[in-house]
Amino acid sequence: MSFISDPQTPDMSAHFACILTIGDELLNGDVVNTNASWLGEALRSIGIPCKTMLTVGDRQSDILQALDFCWKDHDLVVVTGGLGPTRDDITKSALLIFFNDELICDEAVLDHVTDYFRQRGRPLSEENQRQADIPSRSQVLFNELGTAPGIFIEQDGKFLAAMPGVPYELRHITEKRLLPELEKLWRKSERRVQQQYFRTTGIGESVLSDLIMEYSGIQLPESTDIAFLPHPRGVDIRITRLNGAEDKLFDDFVGRVRQTAKEYIFSERYGITLAGTVVTHLFDRNMTAAVAESCTGGLLADEITDTPGSSNCFNGGIVAYDNHLKSSLLGVPTNDLSRHGAVSGVVALAMAKNVGEIMNSDFGISTTGIAGPGGGTAEKPVGEVWIGFWARSGTHFACRYRFTTERRVNKERTCAAAFDILRRHLLDIPGVPHKPEVVFP
Repeated sequence: MSFISDPQTPDMSAHFACILTIGDELLNGDVVNTNASWLGEALRSIGIPCKTMLTVGDRQSDILQALDFCWKDHDLVVVTGGLGPTRDDITKSALLIFFNDELICDEAVLDHVTDYFRQRGRPLSEENQRQADIPSRSQVLFNELGTAPGIFIEQDGKFLAAMPGVPYELRHITEKRLLPELEKLWRKSERRVQQQYFRTTGIGESVLSDLIMEYSGIQLPESTDIAFLPHPRGVDIRITRLNGAEDKLFDDFVGRVRQTAKEYIFSERYGITLAGTVVTHLFDRNMTAAVAESCTGGLLADEITDTPGSSNCFNGGIVAYDNHLKSSLLGVPTNDLSRHGAVSGVVALAMAKNVGEIMNSDFGISTTGIAGPGGGTAEKPVGEVWIGFWARSGTHFACRYRFTTERRVNKERTCAAAFDILRRHLLDIPGVPHKPEVVFP
C-alpha cells in the first residue's frame, strides 16, 4: 500500500476528495497510474481539491483498509479499478462488505451489456452479465463505452464513486456523469475551493517567481496561496482562493499576476497545450505552418496534429534525421552540412525556409540538435539545439539553445521553444523565449 497526501494543513471547511486506485499492475510498474492525476485535475476543475491519493493492490483486505482510511477524512472518495468481469476484479465485493449491502441487477445496464456484445457478434457470458449487478443502495453512473458501469453511493452526507480503470471509460463516466452530479449536489455550497491557473512558457521557475513576487511588488493576500509548478515545457502558476478570502482581494491579485506575466502566459486553462494554443492562433489568422525536424523526430508534428482542427493550418512536416535527407528532401546545401555540421544555425535556417516554401506555408520551423545522451563534443555538447524560423512575410532567423543531458527533456524543451517562437510572432510579442543566441541569414 502506498499513498501521497498533501503535507499542508487544509482548510477543513472545504470539500475534500480522496482518490483510491486499485490494481497490482499500478504498484509493480506494469501500468502508469495516469488515472489518479487525471482525476485530480478533473475534480479540481469544479472546486473540489484532492487531499489524498492512495494506491492498493488486488487484495480485499487492503481495499477494505483503504476504504476505511479514505472514508473517515474525506467528503468524496473516488475509486477506480477492479470493476471488470475477471477474477482479480474484486472492488464491487469489497464495497458490499464496507457498506453492508447486497447486489441487485440493473435492467438498463443488463440491456446495454447484452446489446454491446450482440453488436460485436460475441457471446454473452455469465461473468459479463454480472456486470449489471450493482449494490442496492447505489446509483448507476452509466458507461456507454464499456460494460462496467460506474457506481455512486451516498452515506451520512459523504459520497463514493467507483469506476472502471480503463482510462477512456473512466474519463467518459467522470465527465458525463460524475462531475455533473457533484456540481448539482454541491452547487450552492460555499465549501468549493476557487483556483486560477496560468500556463506559462519561455521563462524559468525562479525567474518567473522573482518577477511576480519580488520585482513587481505584488502582495499575496493572507487567504490566497500561489504555487509555481515547473515541467520541461514551462511553468504553471496555480493561485488558490481559500475559504474566507475576499473576492476582490483574490481577483485583484490574479489580475496583477496576469498583467505581470502576460508575455509568458499562453493559456488560463490547465488542459490547453502550447501546441493547441498555436493551432488556434494560426486558425484565427487563416495562416499555415510546416515543420522540418531532425532532433525532435516528428514530435512537433505529432503535438500539432493532436489538436482537433489542425488540418486547417498545418500543411505537413518532414523528419530528416539523416544528412542525406536534409539535402535531398529539404535542399540544404551539402557544402553547408560538411562545413558547419547538421547542428548549426546555417542548416537550421535552410531547413526552416525550404520546408515553408516546399509546403507553401506561411511559416516554416526547423529543429536540429544533439538530443543525447551521447554524440556531443566540446564545441557542440549534448543539449545543443538550433531552432530555425521562417515567415513568408520576410522574418528569418535561428536560435541556439543549450538544454540538458536528458534526451526526452531536450526534445520536449525544443518543441516548447519552437512553438513559443511562433506564438510570439503571431501575437507580436517582442523577443524569443529564454534569450538564446540568435543568427540571421
